Amino acid sequence: MKITKLSPQGYCQGVKTALNRVIKAIKDESIPKPIYLLGPVIHNDYANKIFTDNGAIIIQSKSKSRLELLDEIPNGTVIFSAHGVSPAVVEKALIKGLHIIDASCGKVKIIHNKINKYLKLNYTCIYIGTLGHPESEAVLGLSDKIILIQNISDLNSVNINNDNIYVTNQTTLSIIDTKNIYEEILKRYPNAIIDNNICDATTKRQLAVLNQEPCDLCIVVGDSKSSNTKKLASISRQVNIPTLLIESVDNIIDYDFSNINSISITSGASTPRILVYDIIKH
Repeated sequence: MKITKLSPQGYCQGVKTALNRVIKAIKDESIPKPIYLLGPVIHNDYANKIFTDNGAIIIQSKSKSRLELLDEIPNGTVIFSAHGVSPAVVEKALIKGLHIIDASCGKVKIIHNKINKYLKLNYTCIYIGTLGHPESEAVLGLSDKIILIQNISDLNSVNINNDNIYVTNQTTLSIIDTKNIYEEILKRYPNAIIDNNICDATTKRQLAVLNQEPCDLCIVVGDSKSSNTKKLASISRQVNIPTLLIESVDNIIDYDFSNINSISITSGASTPRILVYDIIKH
């Protein structure tokens, strides 16, 4: 069997920074305990289990925002995830007297700063993202004037009477889907400022999948909750390659590879390398 390991693999820089801050906080005796993670610091259960095994507590709920989840933290230290948080979350954590560690990705912080800049200049700000994703939640928390667009059809319900428009996006979206939305926005608002902020780690992984050689199966390794991982699987299917999105080798123990002669393997930006190695070995 031919196995092609698509590059790049392993954690992106933003994930590495976030993980290191959590590990450092757990080990540092001067940091107030207990340590709470306001939502998973990254979308990977394997990595987050390492933290909980060492005493950290993850506060999460599909039905609650980061702001609401803060009510479940009585004292100690709160760590903001790599996805970023809104100013209201920071303010509430300070009012509660919590020790704060911000593990937000630097790229996400740049997007926040740019949106705030254009809002102050009275631009209408459009944000292409996924409703309910923590990165989008943080951005929408900057201002109730930000318009969320998830797909091209959402543009039909938008009526903008401002010549000054700024458009940016969630960092983990599909380069194909985002390109199509941007093209449609420019058709309707030719003077809009387009600021594509899909991060380099996401872009490089997607291009590797998009340009891969034909094979019998593509395996995408990563957490099913990870946006950038799901986009890798989506793009692989778009180039007509049978694709599996799996979290670990446990998901393919009983998979029938008897008719598979060639496999490509890629992974999300929050996927530990060891999970990919285990799958290749299997």
